[in-house]
Amino acid sequence: MMRYWGVVFCFCLWGWGVQGQPEVALKQLLETPGLNHAAIGISVKKVGDGTTVLTHQAGMALTPASVTKLLPTVFALQERGKDFRFKTRVGYTGKIQDGTLTGDLILVAAGDPTLESRYFPNHSLLSPIVTALEKAGIQRIDGSIRVEGALPGVNIPGSWTWEDVSNYYAALYLPFNYRDNTCFYHFQTGVAGTPAKLKEIVPALPGVKIVNEVTAAVGNRDDAWVFGGPYSEVLCIRGTLPQNRTLFKVKGAIHRPAEVFVAELTDILKARGITVAKKKIEEQPRTEWLTLTSPELGEIVFHTNKASVNLFAEALGCLVAPADWPEKVGMLLKEAGIPAEGMILKDACGLSPMDAVPASVFTDLLVYADKVVGETLGRSLPVAGKDGGLSGYCIGATALKGRMQAKTGSMSGVRCLAGYLTTTGNERMAFTVLINHYTCTASQLQKAVGKFLQSLLSY
Repeated sequence: MMRYWGVVFCFCLWGWGVQGQPEVALKQLLETPGLNHAAIGISVKKVGDGTTVLTHQAGMALTPASVTKLLPTVFALQERGKDFRFKTRVGYTGKIQDGTLTGDLILVAAGDPTLESRYFPNHSLLSPIVTALEKAGIQRIDGSIRVEGALPGVNIPGSWTWEDVSNYYAALYLPFNYRDNTCFYHFQTGVAGTPAKLKEIVPALPGVKIVNEVTAAVGNRDDAWVFGGPYSEVLCIRGTLPQNRTLFKVKGAIHRPAEVFVAELTDILKARGITVAKKKIEEQPRTEWLTLTSPELGEIVFHTNKASVNLFAEALGCLVAPADWPEKVGMLLKEAGIPAEGMILKDACGLSPMDAVPASVFTDLLVYADKVVGETLGRSLPVAGKDGGLSGYCIGATALKGRMQAKTGSMSGVRCLAGYLTTTGNERMAFTVLINHYTCTASQLQKAVGKFLQSLLSY
């Protein structure tokens, strides 16, 4: 009899250890130096039935940074379907006769964020247009190349900082977007302390003056930033770049993508022997010529989360809600049965420091998404052990490799992630960890969070 109860006791003790392990790990996480005074929201649920596994201040609205991208990616897939494609139409006015187009070449903006995008090298905008002109035997365009509806008004999402809006990660989403609305400033540097030479801008920025205040410095850090705004005709680049570099590229935002496209296409046509005369021609009958389709929405979602592309996230947000993104999200969450009290949204990508979302919202969204949009979302999330953004969380928690898919988010004082875990028993869990106002290093935080998440694998 004593032996029987000893076995039962050991079994119960083992069961308590497995069930209690996450709580112990949570306590250790909260006691991590540099996190003990931070604002932390955690929510973990089973994907299958939505059962709560663990929660800590899950209703506290915290800055989620790029974890916000889960909202537009899930709801764009739900509202439009993974097969949706943007359609950009190209046409002309007047007529084509004897090698001359006696009118304008017109592209109608349709919000496609992928035109000539580096993420979709097989979906070209320029090539089909050039090919169509050459097949038609056109050697001269009497009028101009125009983009209609390109810029009805520049709309900077609420509370984006002035320091961000001319840098590549804050490239504005517009009705017409081109080359990810990103340009590359090519610098050459000498010895530390000397001015860096701006050799070229690719693609060129017509009508924009650049003030270069960049100098060379010791080290390998890119610390050069572009200042200005979408309404400005002058941009200033300040900061430092590594010394003694023949070529160092700094990425910046293109604020006038339609003008850049027109200039680049004009140059390409000129090189092919096609002249654009730019004559002012009265409006004539219009002929629709080409319809260019974007990659499927599922592929756009893939890069939105994998590469954390703010431009794509804003595009998906506009696709879901052209007028009022926060109100639409609130409505969709309510329809999904997800409480969202306290949520504040200023954008769709998470760049705004004023965004505030409870951890429970993201976890509930992930449980919901698994049933509604399925693997299309899952495959878009970075995988531990495969994608670099999660490597810091696997230091000291190698068991997470291959078992964690998660979207990360970070900005000054903010480190967050949300996604799925597959336990050693092959059960899937949805989790969210939002941390604001930490004072330890980012690597210390990631290591502590990784150990906590690893404890969930044996639940």
